[in-house]
Amino acid sequence: MDGKICDTSEIELGNKMKLKVLILGEPTRTMQPGLDTGVLIASEMLRRGHLVDYIDSEQVDWRKENKLYFASLPFQRITKVTPNQPEPFELELPRKDNVLDYHVVWQRLDPPVDGRYKSHMDHFSKLPSRILQINNPEWNWKLSEHLLPQNYPGFAIPTWECGSLSEFVKCIRANTKESVVKPLHLYSGLGIEFFNTQTPESELMKYWEKWKPKVAVQPYIQEITTQGDLRILVMNKKVVGSVLRKPKSGSKLANLHQGGSAHFFEPTEKQLQACEVISNDLFEKGLYLLGIDFIGDFLTEVNITCPSALPQINQVMKIEGEKMIIDEMEALVRSR
Repeated sequence: MDGKICDTSEIELGNKMKLKVLILGEPTRTMQPGLDTGVLIASEMLRRGHLVDYIDSEQVDWRKENKLYFASLPFQRITKVTPNQPEPFELELPRKDNVLDYHVVWQRLDPPVDGRYKSHMDHFSKLPSRILQINNPEWNWKLSEHLLPQNYPGFAIPTWECGSLSEFVKCIRANTKESVVKPLHLYSGLGIEFFNTQTPESELMKYWEKWKPKVAVQPYIQEITTQGDLRILVMNKKVVGSVLRKPKSGSKLANLHQGGSAHFFEPTEKQLQACEVISNDLFEKGLYLLGIDFIGDFLTEVNITCPSALPQINQVMKIEGEKMIIDEMEALVRSR
């Protein structure tokens, strides 16, 4: 992969910084108006005068050999952002460019973490470390968002990884409470179901066959319906903001994509302590933007693939969190 090396001395404009930034994301037609964190991030970068290009991952053959993959990328300059429109980006026609000329790459691919996802990340993980990637594609798929709580037992709800039907059945039977079961590769509440200790094995087998080879199991916490699920968004080890997501009537899922509603909630001291520990730990792996989830004071998930909820955080906290996120992006570039 040939190309010139970015010289950061060339991007200083007085006290301001002008960066060339690339976003790898989903087709813009799939974005939900007013719900997409990446749209707000792009808008703020444009406002500051950064050059921002977009790659629609659907237009890329991820099966190609690495050199051919990068040679075929369709770069499109974002000229205007209108966050609340069905097509939020005004894009120039696709062109060829050299990925090595970028200072920052934003990885905004939605799960599932399948072959397609892993292949895109594998390609981008081969870029030189001088290019800031948010988040590091080498790690943002190797670590399971649903299993990461296992790494922080002092803060987390018990979380079990089941790699066989027998393990899955045993785990459900052993849990004295109702169990929450999650496919490891999905997001936004997709595939989540609830089972009790008396659930017939035939039902458990049906779920397993649909979502194998691995699932995560956690005890159900009643506070999800009485209080809600708290998302704390962290960038570069700093808390950007938080939003409490409450399930709609009759549901146990608080995810905003599953009909949950957004509310203000001041994080507790223990939740903030957990965020500090987690963000310091994952920073060492190049995971800078995190969506850290709690039910009560229990850590339940750590979102690293495509952390979201910034529009709702802005709404309930009356802030513009994208400004802080881009401040921290620029700080990370300077630190390199």
